[in-house]
Amino acid sequence: MSRAPFTHPIEVRFRDLDALGHVNNAVYLTYLESARIAYWMHVTKRSGLDALDMILARVEIDYRSPLSYGEAVDVTVRCASMRRSSFVLEFAARERSAGRLVAEARKVLVHYDYAASKSLALPAELKDLLRAQDPDARDEAAP
Repeated sequence: MSRAPFTHPIEVRFRDLDALGHVNNAVYLTYLESARIAYWMHVTKRSGLDALDMILARVEIDYRSPLSYGEAVDVTVRCASMRRSSFVLEFAARERSAGRLVAEARKVLVHYDYAASKSLALPAELKDLLRAQDPDARDEAAP
């Protein structure tokens, strides 16, 4: 049984637009990163960038509909699965007023020790926090 998804609101700014007047595809990565950091701070109850102990390993984006100036987007984030040292976050970005799906994405994050420059196993307490937010997150065995 899932909880209400974590949602991060974003306003489209003039600087986000390309020459055709819609949000440039690269800007979606910034929107997703903002949502990812907000999700992490919410789930872990941490604050400050020094509390980030994960590194981005992979991202996939499917663009569904363009966004324009003056529109707002809500990005939902959920943990889909966890492995020994990594987890998958899924994103859905929707234009706020009509609920139009504008993009879907998946990111693989690795629990990471920046001082030692190596991945770490996800601690049980971190898995518990992710599962508390997203009870449907699957545990997957590493290959």
